[in-house]
Amino acid sequence: MFKDILKIEVEFTGNSQYFLESNLSKISYGEEPLADELFFKSSPLLFANKVEEITLKTVPFGDYQVPFPVQGSALPFDVFAASFFLISRYEEYLFQKKSNEDFKASKSLQHKWKILKRPIIDEWALMLKNLILKKFPDFKFHQKHFSHHPTINFTVNPSLPPGFVNKSKFLFSALFQRRNRYLSSKFDRLTGIDINNEKVLQQVTEWLGPKKTKPLYFVNFPNIPTAYLKVNGLSKTLSQKAVGLLRPCADSAQGISTIKDNLIKLKKIHPELIHLTSQQLEILKFPICYLNLLSFQFISDFSMGYADTIGFRAGTCTPFNWYDLQLEKATPLKVNAYCVTDQTLQFMPLEEGKKIIQHLIDQVKVVNGTFYSAWQLRSLSDHLKYKKLKTLFTEMLQSVGD
Repeated sequence: MFKDILKIEVEFTGNSQYFLESNLSKISYGEEPLADELFFKSSPLLFANKVEEITLKTVPFGDYQVPFPVQGSALPFDVFAASFFLISRYEEYLFQKKSNEDFKASKSLQHKWKILKRPIIDEWALMLKNLILKKFPDFKFHQKHFSHHPTINFTVNPSLPPGFVNKSKFLFSALFQRRNRYLSSKFDRLTGIDINNEKVLQQVTEWLGPKKTKPLYFVNFPNIPTAYLKVNGLSKTLSQKAVGLLRPCADSAQGISTIKDNLIKLKKIHPELIHLTSQQLEILKFPICYLNLLSFQFISDFSMGYADTIGFRAGTCTPFNWYDLQLEKATPLKVNAYCVTDQTLQFMPLEEGKKIIQHLIDQVKVVNGTFYSAWQLRSLSDHLKYKKLKTLFTEMLQSVGD
């Protein structure tokens, strides 16, 4: 909250004498204030050393509910415990211990508290800023700026390999392996649904032009031998772009093997790739998904969101380092949260979709956060089926400005 959102340096101390003698701007967090500093009363969460069931109480705060109510504090709730609870996905850890089902947005406490559709932690950080400035008018904050990065994903279409034997093996696997995708891609071409990846990628590049908006591309691969993968001009098209791996999370030995295989394929189409990034738009389970990413040395992930629901899954629109609750430490994995996908927009009327995107952009701009959205490349094509989504994407680019 201090370093990433408010852009200020903060020093922590448990030495009360050192704290009292310091001439710096200071706040305290504990059971009671030490002097006349800005005081925030603590609740037990941040002093606990294990993940356990919590009986949460809430208190009204404006037009929503907040957890960890306290009294005699600068705010009527423990803003640090509440923020940590949301951003660490504490409730999802507890959920995964009890259930093998997917965690749905409708089951989240953010939905219950009516804060899912707002970057609430960033809003709370701005409240902290105002409280600090009221107490210490001369304190200087560094400026943070709004930014926009749409994520765009697609699957590389497979091609028939050379040689009769290889062709036979390939077609046989296409009949029985869904992830081969060869037959489905041919059917898409016959029905006119298939798109030319390179053509649409070039079109997106032209839309952006001189804008500061930099999209991130995530690529999935058919379940075929790497030697059969024909990339044609795709490598050249993606050479100067930020490219990551789509669907890299795994919770089984077979899934781990798939990640290894797809990383090799990704290197084939993008040989200059150095930093590994990922996106998962399906099941996202804690903590196994992020532990696997760390084991493969991924540096950033763009999976934090709900593919079928609008909202800020971790309560923030500012990238943050994932905190491993089981090991009680921050990890090197940078988490970037998206708040809307084309999947959530496709069945809405056009005007409703426009209003939702504009509302989300406005919410993120107010807190100078980063606006992430997730799109399939085919949704941006000229195909009539995706006309509405293409319109929403281009108007989104206009709404975020330069």
